[in-house]
Amino acid sequence: MTSLNLRVHRKNGLHVRLAAAFITTLKSILKDNEVLKSTYIVFREKKVKVNNLLSLVSLKIGKGEEFQLVFEEHVPSHILEEISAFFEEKDQEDSDQAEVDRLMMENSITLQEAIGGLPNGIIVVNRENVITYVNDSAARLLLKEPQELINYRADEVIPQSRLHAVMESGIVEVAKKQRINDTTILTNRSPVIFDGKTIGAVAVFQDISNLEKVSEELKNVQELQQRLHLVLHSVSDLIGLTDQEGKFIYSNEELKVMLRKRKKTADIQSIIGGDTWLSMIENPSPLIKVLPVTTQTKFITKVNPIIINDEFCGTVVTMAPFDEIKVLLQKIDLMEQRTKYLEFELSKHQTLDKAFQTIKGNSKVLIESLSIANKVSKTRSTVLITGESGTGKELVARAIHESSDRKAKAFIRVNCAAIPPNLMESELFGHEKGAFTGAYKIHRGKFELANKGTILLDEIGDLSIDLQAKILRVLQEQEVVRVGGTDTILLDVRVIAATNQNIKMMVDEGKFREDLYYRLNVIPIHLPPLRSRAEDIPYLADYFREEFNWKLGKNINSYEPGFIDHLCKYRWPGNIRELQNVMERVINLTDEDQLTCKDLPHHILYGTNEKRNTPLSTLDLGFSSEILKLEEYEKRIFEHASQMYPSYNQLAKALGITHKTAAVKIRKYGLEHLLGKKYQKI
Repeated sequence: MTSLNLRVHRKNGLHVRLAAAFITTLKSILKDNEVLKSTYIVFREKKVKVNNLLSLVSLKIGKGEEFQLVFEEHVPSHILEEISAFFEEKDQEDSDQAEVDRLMMENSITLQEAIGGLPNGIIVVNRENVITYVNDSAARLLLKEPQELINYRADEVIPQSRLHAVMESGIVEVAKKQRINDTTILTNRSPVIFDGKTIGAVAVFQDISNLEKVSEELKNVQELQQRLHLVLHSVSDLIGLTDQEGKFIYSNEELKVMLRKRKKTADIQSIIGGDTWLSMIENPSPLIKVLPVTTQTKFITKVNPIIINDEFCGTVVTMAPFDEIKVLLQKIDLMEQRTKYLEFELSKHQTLDKAFQTIKGNSKVLIESLSIANKVSKTRSTVLITGESGTGKELVARAIHESSDRKAKAFIRVNCAAIPPNLMESELFGHEKGAFTGAYKIHRGKFELANKGTILLDEIGDLSIDLQAKILRVLQEQEVVRVGGTDTILLDVRVIAATNQNIKMMVDEGKFREDLYYRLNVIPIHLPPLRSRAEDIPYLADYFREEFNWKLGKNINSYEPGFIDHLCKYRWPGNIRELQNVMERVINLTDEDQLTCKDLPHHILYGTNEKRNTPLSTLDLGFSSEILKLEEYEKRIFEHASQMYPSYNQLAKALGITHKTAAVKIRKYGLEHLLGKKYQKI
């Protein structure tokens, strides 16, 4: 960086002509235009670029005042001497020339101040599209300092600048809208022509953001006014506005019709009475009354005062036929009673967590089971899921885990029927290195892997009695010891057990520990077989059709009449899994875009000779010559039926009675232990 202190000796200071001559001299001395662009004059803490004539003149450097010329790059001493020599020349001008310079200076300063003070932004470019002047308003709108704009190409520092296009076309552009720095501006662009040639261009622009906001607000007000007008003319109530004297200044069509029929003065006093009106003026407060406005009709009349700046300015009047309101109130009362009933019914079927959406079906018996699972998922209680094979026990267990606060941790499934008994203990609890032949390293058991998460003990009815005892200890103590180890490992595991066997019957037969049964059976959830929810079969079939269309690249979109009926009549001993397999088979084999009855397996299409649903026992009411009491016959019916259904709700449906009656009768005859005893073999 190089700086040079200079002093002006001319009578009128650094006036326009001298400034122009100085710039011309600098250009001839420096040769390099880039050096000139980065050269500044500093005067009284103001800094302007030396090649900007208007900015230079605006400094108002007077005779005898000193300023500093600053070069951002090194400048040889001989050039500095030439520049100093330029300003060392004494004032040799005659009085006429001095007066001309003074007038030029005044005009230039006046022009500079006028342009600089304009609220509109102004930018001037030369023929190379380089900015030679920018006023303060333009710099503010562009969020830059003037020094960051002058001597730069306009198309590089101004978004969407079209000054170069205006110079090329020579056509003035008027009132062009554009966005700069989230500000909407309106721009006029014009070429600058001298002696028949385009020597530059000028842009004048204005911030119209506030104007746009006002315009948008006005548009919104107009839309709101139109909507309000439509609302007031579309309602059946009588609506009007009055001034402070009670005269109607607005009334909708319904109110106009009523006023014409009454043939009275169009004011509120004729409706509510003069005394009431005077009372409202003295003490403005809302009024609601049932008034006989006509001889045939009473109206519920509401009058609300309009208060602006603590001054009473009028009222808003609404009138509704009383008879219609009375009927409406009766309907509302009826709807409230209906709503209470529906809310009570809905409380039985709370909205399920999205984790349960993987379980397809909308039947009441399924929703009842899933509702229990949904509630228990928020706790850490042990769950026992029962149901035939293929009813979705694992899906429900996984949904319980996914909707719990443990969903971010592991879900471990153990199939107790698939692991050999001699390996089961090691699989569940793990083993230490060297615990037995082949134990080459430490093995973490399933319980340990499920720590902080959930473990599903599937087919738990196949566990040996010895392992049942160890499982019971884990449930009670929440700790395990690896096989061959001595250290106790503390656990925090949510246990879900599942089985397709009748565990209670196994307890009675001594095949399952009673204490473990009660420890597992904290929250029992029974999944109904598919035959008990036949209404879900069309829904499931459609779900599997879409799934296998995607997997097998098919486009089957319909069924032959009777196809779904055959599915619904079949008993599905394999439950949902069997239905899934059947749908996969028929979709694989068909070449059409429709599933036909002939695609179904023979046993579904034509039935089977095997006896289905043969009851385990027949009901013997004991009819003989001896007539028993009615209660005895009733007891025998409940004793037989309770074994076939796992819940009071299902038992009540089968017998055609209420849930409450079924529960009372079962308790009355002491048959709780038989409830659902044989349902798995139905």
